[in-house]
Amino acid sequence: MSHYTEDELLLALLGEGGDPAVTAHLEKCPSCSAVSAELRQALDVVAAWSVPAVPEETWEARRVALMANLRAAPSVRLSARLAEGLRGVWNYALENPLPTLGYVAAAIAFASERTITVFRLDQILPGTNEVFEILRQVL
Repeated sequence: MSHYTEDELLLALLGEGGDPAVTAHLEKCPSCSAVSAELRQALDVVAAWSVPAVPEETWEARRVALMANLRAAPSVRLSARLAEGLRGVWNYALENPLPTLGYVAAAIAFASERTITVFRLDQILPGTNEVFEILRQVL
């Protein structure tokens, strides 16, 4: 008996497998059923995550503090710090291409609409749908 991969089982759990054979296989295969149960448990844990609401006053205080810091630093110094930071990122990417590709892949994965829906990011982070729409238009 051949087994399904974790990816195929996860897609079936998310309702995107489209293959009724996976469901039939799970009824017959204890090994795949156990993996599917673990994945379901992980999805349930993620679905139960909650993020406490941050009061509007806290956001405003952080915004004011950031703006004060930006205004205190001369624009030349700020742009030089940004350029230095980007240069450091670029150098890291050139020296470590595999981890960098991993970061890029993770960013793409988190930009997918399905990820936003499954992990309820649109409920946790206000404006996630708007960010996704901007990314869709840019890409």
